[in-house]
Amino acid sequence: MAGKILIIDDEEAVRKVLKTHLAKEGYRINISSGGKGVFEDLKQSRTQVIICDIKMPEIDGLEVLDYIRLHMKTVPVIMLTGLTDISVAVDVMKRGAFDYVTKPVTKNDLLSAVQKAFSQRELLLENRRLAREVKRYQILLEQKIIESRENLGHRNVELSKAYGTLKSMNFRFVNVLAETIEAKDHHTRGHCNRMRMLCVELGRIIGLEQKNIELLEYASMLHDIGKIGVNELILNKEGPLNEEEKEHVRIHPEVGRKILKGIPLMEGVSDIILSHHENYDGSGYPRGLKGEAIPLGARIISAADLYDAMSNDRPYRKGRPLDNIIKELKRVSGTQLDPYIVDVFLENMETIVKKSEVQ
Repeated sequence: MAGKILIIDDEEAVRKVLKTHLAKEGYRINISSGGKGVFEDLKQSRTQVIICDIKMPEIDGLEVLDYIRLHMKTVPVIMLTGLTDISVAVDVMKRGAFDYVTKPVTKNDLLSAVQKAFSQRELLLENRRLAREVKRYQILLEQKIIESRENLGHRNVELSKAYGTLKSMNFRFVNVLAETIEAKDHHTRGHCNRMRMLCVELGRIIGLEQKNIELLEYASMLHDIGKIGVNELILNKEGPLNEEEKEHVRIHPEVGRKILKGIPLMEGVSDIILSHHENYDGSGYPRGLKGEAIPLGARIISAADLYDAMSNDRPYRKGRPLDNIIKELKRVSGTQLDPYIVDVFLENMETIVKKSEVQ
């Protein structure tokens, strides 16, 4: 079917010439003389291409163009202009006109402009169709994203439950190991749980992230797990150890690391355990690490371990008075212990100790 064209011009002679040329080519033509009725003509025309004069009385071509661009966005507009109005024609194209032809209009120029205008309309329609498709796919994608988020939310809940179960199983596993340690070393009854409470609270005050607090929690309970490999007679000996016995006990950080190495979620724990007898000045064991080369979790455990050892009774001695404990912590600050951790511990001792007493 031939394309439909609306011609808008206040000069009847021009309208007739244009209609004759275009009708011979099979186009269906509607005519408008412009004026105040032009907008009604546009509403009723259902046209595909518009040819409009620029200079018309009452309502000029620029007002018509603005209306078309606002309400008929897929309809190309060809503007008609005189030879002396080329600059005006260029301006109207900037405002949205598709093309222009000059008066007097030649058949070839007219047909060429019209053919290009219909091609442009096809592109505009295709672009609009594609835009609708893109919008449709965008809506579908957004729905899929929402569904995925909902599904992800469900999965996150499931994963959270699974992680909670795994954490609970790990904690039970750690408790069993801690009970094994205390069953072998009678001197440390309750020590593992007290260490857990001391270290976790100290870690929170220092500002450790939750994942690091969890590692510290496990490491503090299992810091002596390597004592499983130490002779019970030495562990439970009444009185001081000789040098040979001390050397035997000093293997327990390495034994502890070997026990936990390869167990899921325990790699970080095993590294802390390996280092919990390193001294801040480098005089500790097994690797002689110094300062911040010692894992932070190990430095926290060292401070808490010394406090707990001094404050609790042992079969061969009574726990020390608080003033004596504070004095000793200050004395070894910077040598055996990290001075920053000692300062934090002493500044918050009341809070930290109260937490450790909640069994």
